[in-house]
Amino acid sequence: MSTPNLLGNRYEVREKLGSGGMAVVYQGHDRLLERPVAIKILQENYAADEATVRRFHQEAQAVARLSHPNIVAIYDVGEEQGCHYLVMEYVSGRNLKELLKEKGTFPPDEAIQITRQICDALQHAHENGVVHRDIKPHNVLVTSGGRVKVTDFGLARAAASAEATITYPGTMLGSVHYLSPEQARGQLAGKEADIYALGVVLYEMLTGGLPFQGDSPVSVAIKHVQENPVPPRQIRPEIPAALEKVVLKAMQKDPGQRYQTAAAMGADLVRVLNAFAGPESDDTQVLTGLVAEEEEEMPRRRLRLPVWVVALVLIGVALYGLYLGWQAYWVVAEVQVPPLVQLPLSEAEKVLGQMGLKWQMGSQRYDASVPEGYVIGQDPPPNSQVKLTRPIVLDVSLGPRMTTVPPVEGETERAARLKIEQANLQVASPVRKEYSQAQPGIVVRQEPQAGSQVKEGTNVVLVVSQGQEPKPVIVPAVVGMKLEEAEKALTAAGLSLGVVREEDQDNYQVLRGYVVAQSVAANTAVDEGTSVDLGISRGPGPQAQTGSVFGIIMPDDGQQHQVRIVVRDAIGEHTEYDQTHGPGESINPTITYYGEASQAVVEVYMDGKLLHSGPIGTP
Repeated sequence: MSTPNLLGNRYEVREKLGSGGMAVVYQGHDRLLERPVAIKILQENYAADEATVRRFHQEAQAVARLSHPNIVAIYDVGEEQGCHYLVMEYVSGRNLKELLKEKGTFPPDEAIQITRQICDALQHAHENGVVHRDIKPHNVLVTSGGRVKVTDFGLARAAASAEATITYPGTMLGSVHYLSPEQARGQLAGKEADIYALGVVLYEMLTGGLPFQGDSPVSVAIKHVQENPVPPRQIRPEIPAALEKVVLKAMQKDPGQRYQTAAAMGADLVRVLNAFAGPESDDTQVLTGLVAEEEEEMPRRRLRLPVWVVALVLIGVALYGLYLGWQAYWVVAEVQVPPLVQLPLSEAEKVLGQMGLKWQMGSQRYDASVPEGYVIGQDPPPNSQVKLTRPIVLDVSLGPRMTTVPPVEGETERAARLKIEQANLQVASPVRKEYSQAQPGIVVRQEPQAGSQVKEGTNVVLVVSQGQEPKPVIVPAVVGMKLEEAEKALTAAGLSLGVVREEDQDNYQVLRGYVVAQSVAANTAVDEGTSVDLGISRGPGPQAQTGSVFGIIMPDDGQQHQVRIVVRDAIGEHTEYDQTHGPGESINPTITYYGEASQAVVEVYMDGKLLHSGPIGTP
C-alpha cells in the first residue's frame, strides 16, 4: 500500500519524520489554513485489523477534544485509499529521549520544569477522561524555547487490544521500562499508571539511567512488580531529598500510595523548585502528602494554640476558598454568541477575538454548496448567552469533493457512461450526436477534458459519432417495374429497399409482383442510404390477348432489314417482335398485349426508325 501525496483533498504529505511500532510520521502542509502539520499514518499491518482501526478513530476523535498548551493538538482524522491517518500540530523541536542521550542527566531545576509541564498535560487529559498509557521520553517533545508537548495521546490505547500484555511484540517492548506494576500484571491501567510512568521519566532525567534493567522485557516487568528502585540520591547525591521523595512517591507499587492526581505531583514539584531560592535546606521542606524529615538542623519551638482557635481559622480559610471558587466560576462576564455560519474561518476567528471569545475546531467535512474554509456550523448557536471562558466550536467546510474526469474518447457510449459514473460524475442529457469518420456509437469528444479536476456530480458532455455524413441522391421512378428490377434501381441510386407489402389496388390492371406504389416520390432528393418502401400488386392483373399488325413490307433493295414491334399497354412497355427479313418480304406478325385493346399502343420500328404508331388491330 503506497502513501497518497494528498489526504482529504487538503493535507500534503511531505518528508518522513520517523516511525514507530504502529505508525509512520510525516511532515505535511495544511492547504486550507496554510500551516505545517504532522501526519501520522497507521502502518499497513494495523490498517488491516478492523478492531484496531475502529479504536484508532474513536480515540483520535476523543483526544481531538483536548485543548492544552502542553499537548500536541490533533486537528483531523480520516481514511483515504486504505491509509488511516491523524493530522496533528507540528512541533519544531526534539523528543526528550534524544536530549537524554545527548545530556546524560538534567539539572534538578530543569528536570522539574519539564516534569511539571507534563503534569499539567496529564491533569488536563485525566479531567477529560483520557489516559495516555504510554508516557515515556519518546512521547515528550521539547521546543527550543523549553515548551513541553506530550504526544501520542490515545494512540497507545488504540493498540491496546493487540498489545495488552508484554507477550506481544511491538510498542510494548519499547515501553516496558516505563510500565506500571498493574500493567505488568495485565490489569486495566488508569491515570495512576501515567503518574508511575512519569515518575520513571523523572528518575531517568535525574540519574541518567532507568530504575529497572533486565535481559528481556519480561524480566524488566517482573522487577516493576517485585523490586524497589535504587533511591536517586544514592546514584547522584546532589539531588535534593525532597525531590527524591516526589520520585519515589510517584513510583509506589500500590496505585493508592501514589499521587492521586497529576496536579498534586506538579504542586509538590513547584514547592521543591521554590525551595531552591528559600532559606531552608532540601531536608526541611515539608511537601503535600509526604512525611517531613525527622531530623532538623536546629530544634524549633512550636506555638501551641487552643483547638477551637485552630478550628475557627480552618473554617474561615475554607469559607474564603469557597468564595474565591464561586467568584472564579460564576462571576464571569457573559456575551451573546454572534452568527458565524457562512463566514470565512479567518473572519469568524476575528469576530470572536474582538468579543474576547476563544474557538476550537469541530468537524471538517465536504459540502457541495459551501466553499472551502467557510464555517458551516457552530456550537453554541447564534444569539446564545455564554461565558467568556467557554470556547465556540466551529465546523468548517472542506468545499466540494473533487474528482478527476476519466478519458472516454474512443469508447462506446455505454462504456463511457460506466467510467463517468464510477468517477462520481454524471452524463449530460441528451447526448449530442454528430457525423464523423468514426464508427457510429463511438465517443468522439468530451467536455470537460480528461484529467480535469471537477466537483463530484458535475455533468460531462458526450459527443457520439453517427458515422459519415450521407450524400443527397435522387429517388428513381420504380412504379410499373417488377420487384427485382425496382430493388436494383434503388440500390444503384444509393438507396435501400424498405418494407415491401402487397396492395389491393389495381389488382386486375397490374400483374402480380409489379410495383404499384413507392413511399418516396420519384425525383425527390433524400440522404444516401434512405430506405424506400414499395407496394406490389397481388395480381392476377389483366388477361393476355393477341392481335396482328398488317402490311409491313420490306424495301426491295437487296438488303436485310430489322423489324422491332413495341407494345405499351396495362402492364407497361414491352417488346413483342424483333426479327430480320429479306428484301421485298411482307409480314403480318401476331403480338400479345394486356388490358383493353383501345388502350394498347403498338409501335413498329424498321432498322431503328419508327414506321408506325397506333392502336392494335385484331386479326
